[in-house]
Amino acid sequence: MQTAVRTLRQQNPHLLTAPPDAYQRLAYIATFILAITGIFTCCCDTPMIWDGSYQFALTLIREHPYFYLTRFHSYFFWLPTVWLSHFTDNLTALKITYGLPFTLAPAFGVLMSWWVVRERAPYLILWVIFGVAAGPLPGQIFIINDSIVQQHLFWPVFVAMLTRVRWPQTIGLSFLVVFQFSHQIGALLLAGGAGAALLLAALDRRARRESIIKGGLLTFLAIVAAWKIIHFPDSWAQQEFTAERMKLEWQYGVDGYPLHGIALMTIGASAFMLHRIRSRKEADPFQQLLKWVATLCIVAAAINWTFWASNSGRWSTAVNYRRFVVPMTIPFYLLAFVDRIRAIRTPDVEQRSSRLGLTIGSLVAATFALIIGIQSITWARLTSRMLHDVEAWPKAAVPWQQIAWTRDTPLYHWGTTSYVFVLEGRKPRRLLLDASDTIAAGQLELTNETPPVIPLSPFTPVSPMPGPGGWFDFRPLLHSLHHGE
Repeated sequence: MQTAVRTLRQQNPHLLTAPPDAYQRLAYIATFILAITGIFTCCCDTPMIWDGSYQFALTLIREHPYFYLTRFHSYFFWLPTVWLSHFTDNLTALKITYGLPFTLAPAFGVLMSWWVVRERAPYLILWVIFGVAAGPLPGQIFIINDSIVQQHLFWPVFVAMLTRVRWPQTIGLSFLVVFQFSHQIGALLLAGGAGAALLLAALDRRARRESIIKGGLLTFLAIVAAWKIIHFPDSWAQQEFTAERMKLEWQYGVDGYPLHGIALMTIGASAFMLHRIRSRKEADPFQQLLKWVATLCIVAAAINWTFWASNSGRWSTAVNYRRFVVPMTIPFYLLAFVDRIRAIRTPDVEQRSSRLGLTIGSLVAATFALIIGIQSITWARLTSRMLHDVEAWPKAAVPWQQIAWTRDTPLYHWGTTSYVFVLEGRKPRRLLLDASDTIAAGQLELTNETPPVIPLSPFTPVSPMPGPGGWFDFRPLLHSLHHGE
């Protein structure tokens, strides 16, 4: 019976190359872990971190989803928040609705990828989990970041380049591809996917025609994405993309604990790949060593990142990781491609390899939950302390010195001013001034202009009158500011 199955697989390499039950369990376990983590993250208010509260406030004030230049993805993600605001002013419900599209993106990426690979290449789901739950993890805490969520949505497209897809899957993936035109990294991701498909066409003649078509299509889309970058330039991205700036962002966002964790994850993933390649050899002691190396490296990465996440001062600059999320995830794209080639050439993988994959993948997903959970709990505690200290100030204008302890935390950011407004609800009572005395003086000057405005951020004055939906009414705050209350 085993010989017959092996012969069938050798004659039909696009059929399942390992027992599907382990990979199916892995896909559902990982999806569940990532989804629960996403919900928990929203309950901790983590989507409000850094720019999050500012964009949330503008969305409510304008009754229009916030999006920056041509980064249109947030328009679709935040339409439900705008719709819900027409029926309720429950701040918790609105914030959760605002955050869920981003916090559930990792789970969605895994589940959608499983839909693509489950019939012909289920083993690829492990690399998706690495790419979703490990590669972006040091910067995942920046919940609403576009480059990170865009990569989550690209994994189903990438694995579709490595296996045959049906028409329903093609239609679903075509909607995901659209989001690759939102941020500049889309051109790079599309080009990488095109290269993988075309290289696969050169190595696997059985699927050559489909691979060439898919590779050609993604090449065209990558060119369109590059054209968009040139003809619709992003001024902020151009300002940030300098050698000096990139050096600083590497230093504060990648170097140290984040990089060490990625290195350990990459070594663990590579050891598992070697273990899979050698799985046909009987009584191979080196294979047992690879098994332990793979497992222990994942555990070591989890310990490394746990120590990093346990102190907010260590990850207060994690916002900078977003610039490097694609390079840090490239090893997992490469391993997925290598695994696909291995499966085509040696389709009879032993069951113990899939069982080890279940263990490894579950550990990676659990690491994601552990790190984001620690950071979210820390953020909730910081938020509670900050709001208590702000509201303890006797006057409406609160100097930053009142919360000077936030300097080495994620709250040390211009977005904290708008976060206080959000936390206080429809009628904010406190204006938290910037840490810079010069900027703080400018904020107060804005409130004395004719007509007066409120600094939602140092660069965004808004009317004290509530927006169309009643968010936010700054008139009582303005009255207190004018009367020194």
